[in-house]
Amino acid sequence: MATSIAPRTRVLNDRRFFTGMALAMTAVVFIGFVPTYYLVALNDAPTPILTPRIHVHAALSTAWMLLLVAQTGLISAGRPDIHRLTGTAGVALAAAILVSGLYTAIHSERRVHTIANAGTLEDPYVFLIFPFVAAGLFALFAVAGVAQRRRPEYHKRLMLLATMSLLGPALARIANQAQPFPIPPGAFGALVLINLFLAALVAYDLTTRGRLHPATLWGGGFLLVSEPLRVAIGYSEPWRAFARTLMG
Repeated sequence: MATSIAPRTRVLNDRRFFTGMALAMTAVVFIGFVPTYYLVALNDAPTPILTPRIHVHAALSTAWMLLLVAQTGLISAGRPDIHRLTGTAGVALAAAILVSGLYTAIHSERRVHTIANAGTLEDPYVFLIFPFVAAGLFALFAVAGVAQRRRPEYHKRLMLLATMSLLGPALARIANQAQPFPIPPGAFGALVLINLFLAALVAYDLTTRGRLHPATLWGGGFLLVSEPLRVAIGYSEPWRAFARTLMG
């Protein structure tokens, strides 16, 4: 009897965890962008100009978060057939997010290069590394997740890692709002908070499996290594010259 119940319990816990993670990440995106996008009409403070490309990128990113919740919900409901069918749309959506994300970052009107901010995180030529790496990691994990779609344990972890890579802008805004709590503001705070989601995945693996799943180990390790690298690269002169060429 014990051997027949244990697998069912593991499956139930698995579904609860991944659904919960999808809901938590979607809530983060909503909370982060409530003042400056989703409920911007209720915000009396100065807000960024919402250009058409920002609306397009926001719509695509929001659709991805809702799709993630739907996909995890379909698995929890025992409908992998619909999950696979909807996953086809997810591939096209991921490609559109990659293109729109890079285009929006390169043509950002929020950040302007000046003598005062040159060589700092406020310098758009320095900051560009953050959306570029985030987009690259999202594409890498999403492609790997699609490639591993017939191996559910790999697939769902890789798709979570892909979505974690998109959370930077929302988490940066939350980090700014969390001051004076001991969280670095802006992009650095976003990296700290993203690691909380990664820590949850690590803790889940250790609790349920007694070891890290290979997708968590290698994907999470790659995510962690990218954090100091993106800072070092972003402040380097070759990168700033490259960003200057892209942004004009």
